Amino acid sequence: MDLQTLAGAGARQPQRVLISQIIGALCATGAIGCAHAQQTADAVATVQVTGTLIRGAAPVGAPVTKLDRDAIEKAGVASTGELLRLLPQVQNLGADEGHNNAAQNANQNITMGSGMNLRGLGPESTLTLVDGQRIAPGGLGAQYTDPSSIPAIAIERIEVITDGGSATYGSDAVGGVVNIQTRRKFNGVGLSARHGAADGVTQNQAAAIAGTSWRGGQIMVAGEVLRRSNLAAGDRSFYTDDMRPWGGPDLRGTAANPANIQIGSTRYAIPAGQNGVGLARSALAAGTANLQSIYQGVDALPQQERKGGILSFGQNIGDSMRFNFEAIHSERDYVRHTAAQSTNATVRSSNPFFVAPTAGATSETVNYSFINDLGVSTSQGFERTYRYSAGLEFDVTENWGGNAFVGKSGTISHSLSMNLNGNAINAALADTNPATSLNLFCDGSRYTCNNLATLAKIRAYNDRNADYEMTDGGIKFDGPLFELPAGKVRLAVGGEVHHDEMAYYENRNNSTPDNSTVFHIDNSSRKPVRTVRSVYAEAQVPLVGNSTALPYMNRLDLSLAARSDDYSDFGRSTNPRIGLDWTVGPIGKVFASYGKAFRAPTLGDLDPVNAGLINVVDRVGPDGKTQIHGLVLLGGREGLKPETANISTLGTALTPVRGMKLTVDYFNVDYKNRILTPGNDKAIFAKPDLAPYINTAPTLAQVQALMADPTFTGSASEAASGIKFIQDGRRYNAGVVKTSGVDVTVRYERPTDVGRLSGGLTANYILTYKQQFTPTTPLVDGLLNTLDNPLRLRARADIGWAGENARATLFANFTNAYTNTSLTAMPKVASSTTWDLSAQYDIGKLFGERYKQLRASLSVQNLFDRKPPYLQNSTLAFDPQNFSAIGRMASLTLDYKF
Repeated sequence: MDLQTLAGAGARQPQRVLISQIIGALCATGAIGCAHAQQTADAVATVQVTGTLIRGAAPVGAPVTKLDRDAIEKAGVASTGELLRLLPQVQNLGADEGHNNAAQNANQNITMGSGMNLRGLGPESTLTLVDGQRIAPGGLGAQYTDPSSIPAIAIERIEVITDGGSATYGSDAVGGVVNIQTRRKFNGVGLSARHGAADGVTQNQAAAIAGTSWRGGQIMVAGEVLRRSNLAAGDRSFYTDDMRPWGGPDLRGTAANPANIQIGSTRYAIPAGQNGVGLARSALAAGTANLQSIYQGVDALPQQERKGGILSFGQNIGDSMRFNFEAIHSERDYVRHTAAQSTNATVRSSNPFFVAPTAGATSETVNYSFINDLGVSTSQGFERTYRYSAGLEFDVTENWGGNAFVGKSGTISHSLSMNLNGNAINAALADTNPATSLNLFCDGSRYTCNNLATLAKIRAYNDRNADYEMTDGGIKFDGPLFELPAGKVRLAVGGEVHHDEMAYYENRNNSTPDNSTVFHIDNSSRKPVRTVRSVYAEAQVPLVGNSTALPYMNRLDLSLAARSDDYSDFGRSTNPRIGLDWTVGPIGKVFASYGKAFRAPTLGDLDPVNAGLINVVDRVGPDGKTQIHGLVLLGGREGLKPETANISTLGTALTPVRGMKLTVDYFNVDYKNRILTPGNDKAIFAKPDLAPYINTAPTLAQVQALMADPTFTGSASEAASGIKFIQDGRRYNAGVVKTSGVDVTVRYERPTDVGRLSGGLTANYILTYKQQFTPTTPLVDGLLNTLDNPLRLRARADIGWAGENARATLFANFTNAYTNTSLTAMPKVASSTTWDLSAQYDIGKLFGERYKQLRASLSVQNLFDRKPPYLQNSTLAFDPQNFSAIGRMASLTLDYKF
C-alpha cells in the first residue's frame, strides 16, 4: 500500500497527530497557508521527479532526460558511467580513466575513476545523486562522483537535468544534475552474465538481483562484479609518440636504454650491444641520440575490477508512515602499468663506468631509462564507497506529507605508485666499486647491467590516501496551500544539515636521504572540515488551467524556488530560480527558467597537503640551453570562495505528429569565480599575464622557508642559493566561463505489421564558449571546438525494430571536426562517426514456458572498428578525451529471471 492510498484512507494513527502539530504551528504563525490546504482530501503522489521537491509534480522550466530500464538494456554497455557518456551533453573532459592530461585537472585522477561532466564545465560542477541524496565524492582530491559505483542491474532509471539545480539541491549543480533511481519493488530473482572482448582486452561481468514484497513492505538486494583486463598501449598503433606514419614528428624521448650522454644541448648516443665497461670515447658521435617511446610497456587502460552491492528495504508503519532503509557498498581496484622510471643524472669521473665524449670532462648528464633494470612502473590502488540512509515518509494532514532522513557515506581512496630515490641514485653513481656502482652506460637489453642490491636501494614509492566522510540529514514537508481558478498552489519547505571532513596522508621515500627512510605527511593538524546548514522552499503556481484556458494557452505554470546554504568555512550562498511552462495546446509546450547556481570549493581544493606538494623543477632558458632551478607550489589553498553562475534556459517540447516527441532547448551559462590553477603552466615565463603567479627574484629566506615546509617534496640536497624562482600553481578563484548552446532530442515510434519501429536523435550544439584564465586578462574566444575544450557538435542517433520475441537497434555516434590549437599550424582534426549495434532475443521461449524469461543480448560498440583520427596531442597520436582506445568491443549477455 503506497502513500497515495494511505492519504485518502481517512483513519489516522497517533503519530500523524504529532506530526500535524508541527504543521499546525507553522499554520498558526502564517508561515504557510494551510486553511485552504485542509479543505479537500487531495492525495499526494509519492513519485518524486528529479528537479523538483514537490511529489507528484514535474519540474517546471527544466529539460529532463530519462534513461529507463529499456534504454539501459538497449545501450549494451557494462557500467552506468559508460551509459551516461553516451549522452552528447556529457563532455569527456576531466576525471576519466582513459586520459590523464592537465585539462580540467584530469591528471589529478590517479585513482582511475570517471566522473560526469555536463556542459563541459567540469566533473566538480555536475551533481550526482543516488535516490535524490548526495554520496561522498571520490578521488584523492574529492573531485568527482563515479556513477559506476551503483550496480547497473539495480537501477530503475536515470534522470538528467541539464539546468542549474542549486535552488533545489545546493552546491555543484551548475552543469546539471544526474539522479540515479534504484529499483525498489522487484519480485523474484534475476541473474545476468556478460562476456565482452576486443583486440587485446576482455571484460567479464556477473550480476544478480533478488527481491520480494508483502502487504506494506518490500526488500531488494543486488550485487555486481565486473573485471576488465588492461589494454596495452602496444596493442594500438595510434597510442604512440612516434607520429611519422601520419606525417608527424618522432617525439620519442631521449631517456632511453641504451642511454644518451648530454653535454649542454649536444647528445651522444651510447652504442647498443655492450656492457658499459671500457667504452671508448671514439664510439660516441656528436648529434646522435637513442630514442625510446614513453609508452613502451604502458597501459592505455588499466586493469579494473568493480564490486558493488545495494540493499533496499521499506515497511509501512501503521497507515500513515513508511520506513525506508538503503545501504550501498562498492569497491573499485585497479592496476596500471605506467612509463618506466628514468633519470637525467649527473655522472662524475669518479664513477667506474664514466666515459666522456670530449677530453678533459669531469662530469656529464646521462639520459637513462631503467626499463630493463626495473621494468615499467606500476600504479595500483582502490576506491571504496559506501552509503547508509534511513528515512521516514509520512502523511501530516489529509493533504500534506513529508519525509525525513539521516545518512552517512564515505569514500576511501588509495594510490600506490613506483618511484625512484634521487639521493640514492646520486650515492650509487658516486660509488667507486664497479660491483656495486650504478652503471648507466650499459645496454640493458643485452646485459644485466646493475647489481640487484644496488637497484633495490634506489627503488622508491609514493603512497597517497584520502578518507572522505559525510554525515547528513534533512526533513521536508510538501502539499497544497490554496486553490486558484487554474488549480492548487503547491509548496515544499525543508532543511538539511551535512557535515563533511577529509583526512589525507602520504608516505613516500623518493626524496628522503635513502629509501629506508619514509617521509610521512598528513593533514591532521589542519584537516578540512565543514558543516553546511540549508533551508529551502519551492512553490508551483498554476496561473492558467483547464477551466481558465485561453487561446494558445491551455496551461501556464510558474515555479519559484530558493535555497540558502550556510557553510561553516566561507559563509552563506543563496540561490533562487524561477521556471515557467506554457502549454500551447495538445501539440506541446514552451518552457523557460532563470536561476543562480554555485559550487563550493571541495575539501580537496582547500587542503594544502592533499596534492599540495612543493617540487623542484627545471625551466629551459630563452637560449634553449640554460636551465633555471625553481620551486613550484601545487594543490589546495585556504581562502577560496564559491564559484557562482547565472543560468537561463528557453525551450519547447512538442508532439507534432502521433508517435513523435521533439524537444529543443537553448541554454546560457555565465560562470564566475572559477577555481583554476593559472600558475601551474610550464610556459609561465613566456606569458606576461601570469606574472602575478611567479616570483623571479625570491630571497634566500623565502626559499629556505619553503624548503623547510612539511609539504616539500624536492631534493633535500638542492642548494637553496640555486633556486631562482618560486612559481605559485595553487588553486585560485581566477576564472570565468561563458557558454551557450542548443540541445535537441527527437523520438519517433510507430507500430507496424512486422513490429514496432523507432528512431531517435540526441544532439548537443554549443554556440559559444569563452573563458577567462586570470582576473586581469580578457575573455578568450576561439576555445570552442579545439583540443582540450568542449566540441561544438556531438550527436547520437538510433533506429530500431522490436518484435514479439526480438529487437535490434543500430546507433550512430557523431563527433565533429575540430582544431588542434596546441600547434602553430593549427591543423584540423577529422570528424568521426562510429556505429553501435544492440540486439536482444528471448531465447528461453525456445525451451518452454519455464524458461520464457531467459534473454540473450548481443552488443557491439564501434561496429566497424573505426580508428581515432590522427592529431599530435602532446606526445600522443590521438585524443583520448573524444575517442576511445578500445575500438570494436563485442559483448554477449544472458539474463534470466525467475
